[in-house]
Amino acid sequence: MKTCVRCHQDKPVEAYYKSKRHVCGYLSWCKECESKRSKTKNAVNRDKRLAKAQEWRDNNPEALKQAIQRWREKNPTKQSEIYKDWAMRNKYKVAEKWMRRDAAKKHRTPSWLTEDEKIRIKCYYQVAAMYNREGLDTYHVDHIVPLQGKTVSGLHVPWNLQVLPAKLNRQKSNRF
Repeated sequence: MKTCVRCHQDKPVEAYYKSKRHVCGYLSWCKECESKRSKTKNAVNRDKRLAKAQEWRDNNPEALKQAIQRWREKNPTKQSEIYKDWAMRNKYKVAEKWMRRDAAKKHRTPSWLTEDEKIRIKCYYQVAAMYNREGLDTYHVDHIVPLQGKTVSGLHVPWNLQVLPAKLNRQKSNRF
């Protein structure tokens, strides 16, 4: 048992944070008191902290991008949950994105494609679906040259398609 110097209550040592600076190996105040102190301090300095954090983000865009990427790699399920929550709250944005993609695909499908080539396109999607049913990994059909690239735009034709694992396709994104 140890007495907290702030609330003056006797509590077991598990109720205290560990500390290398203190002789006994624990802070002098309990976790509850530390939580209250921290919340008060953060509330008082909230605007200052937020401004400092924003300044760091503005001055370190590459470090920020890498930190976000590392977090996403360490927390794939949490990232998925965050996206699903966002998608549920923003159904119109998700629908608009897919409608734009479908329209781009239709506009990028040339009228001179033969029936055999159209069947080959369907085969790519069937192969991806077959891989997905096997459950080994999630696969996508990727356009080698993106349909809506920043520097170059490809066509929705069989020779511009490939089946990729979803992770690689997301990394490639809209780049050539």
